Amino acid sequence: MMLGFFEFALGVILIGSIAGIVQQGIKLERDRVRARRRASEGEAAQLGGIVSDLHKDVARLKDRVRVLEKLVTDDDRRLADEIERLRREETQPQPRA
Repeated sequence: MMLGFFEFALGVILIGSIAGIVQQGIKLERDRVRARRRASEGEAAQLGGIVSDLHKDVARLKDRVRVLEKLVTDDDRRLADEIERLRREETQPQPRA
């Protein structure tokens, strides 16, 4: 089977066209990957900011819990002191008038 000039030229054109199409497809895919990477980097930066804000919120809430715990225990201590004072008043003899 001998190829003539026409068949040879047609084969070269066909192979060149297919190579060009494949090359364009590779370029498009590369561009898509780059776009996804840029979007992911932006999302990562945004998520990093959110995480940082959450750490600050947690630290602030821990401080508030410490203050509330202190208030609760101080009130318990004051209440215990008040009860003890009232007990002492009850056990002390009342002055007779």
